[in-house]
Amino acid sequence: MIDDPNPKDWRDLQTSVCRLLNEIGLTAETEKKLTTPRGEVKVDVYAVDQGSVDKIKYIVECKNWSAAIPQSVVHSFTTVMAETGANIGFLVSQQGLQRGAEKYTANTNIIGMTYLDLQLRYFDLWWEKCFCRHIGNLADEMMDFVEPYNPRRDELVADMSQEKIGIFNGLLGVFGTFCLVMTHLNIGRYVNLKEWGKSEFPVCTTPNTLDDYKNTLLTNWPQFPWGRATNFRELKFMIEEIVVDAHANFRDVFGGEIDEVYSRR
Repeated sequence: MIDDPNPKDWRDLQTSVCRLLNEIGLTAETEKKLTTPRGEVKVDVYAVDQGSVDKIKYIVECKNWSAAIPQSVVHSFTTVMAETGANIGFLVSQQGLQRGAEKYTANTNIIGMTYLDLQLRYFDLWWEKCFCRHIGNLADEMMDFVEPYNPRRDELVADMSQEKIGIFNGLLGVFGTFCLVMTHLNIGRYVNLKEWGKSEFPVCTTPNTLDDYKNTLLTNWPQFPWGRATNFRELKFMIEEIVVDAHANFRDVFGGEIDEVYSRR
């Protein structure tokens, strides 16, 4: 999944939930103090959807308990929801809600779930707004070095020593196709991926599982240790490191960005 579904402790759970909500486009913060008719109350995570017309507000209570959350906790949370004017409430825990608590929340704006449930709920949005966008942006920054046709780059290469040309070709062999494919992670900004389908843009189509993504796409680049990634966040960091490292190596060979170096000629 996106993260380890079993955080180390309550603080790790709280931080992870807040980070996920920020990554899908909400404005979230931990341990937020809110004013109620009875005074101030501090909530674990508070988030606002700034892009919505009504600025939808979320409150999340994080309970990293080994037991399911009882109905008494839900009652208290209901009061906080009502007195702060929150629109949606999440009770995130290791084991979800007890049966009575589930019954109580059945027709309310409160949802009990595990951290894994929260990740599944927002995975498609996280994939688009965080994974694809961040990696795609990084790859776009080095497009001049790896794109198939770039007259300015090719002129600079023609003036290089044989040693540098060899280094450049070696970098293209290791990173070129990979980084070029990673630029397609941004294609969702320009085409409707649901209409085009997985066969056209498999790199950015929401995968079913991490292993599926590794075995159907990333297997094309066995030079990178994909097995080290145990969740999509680790995979995202790994790909970003590869792209950033590749970009730095290309800049070293050329002495800067293509346009900058070309303009100094």
